[in-house]
Amino acid sequence: MGKKKRKQQLTPGHQQANESLTGTWIHFVRALLASAMAITAYLAFVSLSSEGGTPGCGPDSGCDQVLTSPWAYWLGIPVSLPGLALYGVFLLSTFSLKMNHLGKARRSLNAQTVCAFSVLAAAIWFVGVQAFKIGAFCPYCCTAHLLAGMASILFLAKANSIGSKLSVRLSFTRGATAGVGLVAAIALIQILFPKEQSAPEIVDLAANPAPEDNQTTAPAAVIQNKSTPDDESKGSIQPAAMSQSTIANLTLSKPLLIPRSNFKMDTTGLPTLGDLDAPQRIACIFDYTCHHCRNLHGFIRQLLVKYDGQFSSLMIPMPLDAKCNRLMKKTPKDHQNACEYAKLCLAVHQADPEKYDAFDTWLFSHHTTVKTVPAVMEYAQQLVGADKLMEALQSKRVKKQLESNVTAYETTSKIGRKSSMPQTIIGSQVVFGPPPNVEALDKILRQILKVK
Repeated sequence: MGKKKRKQQLTPGHQQANESLTGTWIHFVRALLASAMAITAYLAFVSLSSEGGTPGCGPDSGCDQVLTSPWAYWLGIPVSLPGLALYGVFLLSTFSLKMNHLGKARRSLNAQTVCAFSVLAAAIWFVGVQAFKIGAFCPYCCTAHLLAGMASILFLAKANSIGSKLSVRLSFTRGATAGVGLVAAIALIQILFPKEQSAPEIVDLAANPAPEDNQTTAPAAVIQNKSTPDDESKGSIQPAAMSQSTIANLTLSKPLLIPRSNFKMDTTGLPTLGDLDAPQRIACIFDYTCHHCRNLHGFIRQLLVKYDGQFSSLMIPMPLDAKCNRLMKKTPKDHQNACEYAKLCLAVHQADPEKYDAFDTWLFSHHTTVKTVPAVMEYAQQLVGADKLMEALQSKRVKKQLESNVTAYETTSKIGRKSSMPQTIIGSQVVFGPPPNVEALDKILRQILKVK
């Protein structure tokens, strides 16, 4: 009876203070924002960490392409940091919606409206960048945008109800303008002041102290330009069947030597871009399924034209695929079928070296996407013939060449103490990782090879 009496004595002001501005839905908004913040904080930590690496986002994966692109930064800092701040302001402001602090609640409601539209605009911008600029998606980023976007939509659906209780008429037009304007400013700065991609690491193997066990762990790997009995039984292509110009070019091929090792590889089984007579030669260890490698390939092609006849490029396919690479314990999702691509490259060169340039040009056209294995197989058959291609694919020579290519990668990685791909061997120096653009590679070649 006493409790009822006390309730009846409450003033209208007390009743207004106890009136709820929100319902249970606000807990869902907070949970969604907190989840988005957790993911975004993790991405910020990964981006700032010297170790890097995100579970499920191996080298050349979709999220690796996104997180290492210039679009993942704003004024040199990871975009996840401004995103984390936005989500944090949005989340904390939801705790200020109380009737006993009307002025604060009204300011908070306006701030949340702007935050909600900013979140939606940011989601559209950054997902659009992934789709149309990068051509790959980061599942972590997209999940964070989805969670925060859901929280924003739920809040905006309830915002007018809160405004009515606070005797405030919300203007979604102004809120949307402010939110979109904020994201537009961020986008404009990203476009006008993109983050410069980090330069690749260059290691001089001749000057780099070699590992103590290098002489035993990097055995010599020499591919002989001779057919084995197995090759003959399978009808492998013999040098006598090649044109005189092809035989002359093969004779001019120089072995690949890696400083501070006893590695020596006959290069006649490897394709070369440019003139074999060129006074300078570089070697590119690559994987077709690696987008950084495909970018580098395009840069090399451009500079071969610019410095016509001054250098050539030996192409060494090294698939990051456990099916044919003893160094790989498991094949990453983005490098599935890498062995098939590498074998096709070597087989085309073996079947008809003079057709390789046309094959390579077609294979790396539209290099932002990977051509399917059936499409590559079909084109290779059109160039060299189905029977000749199959004979080359089944020969021991291609298998041995792949094994040797893996040994080359293992040797440079151990001596250089780096393992990033692609690797460009220029004299005694190895460029680990991709140059950010063709100008960067041009500068490296001018410094090391002295091309003009």
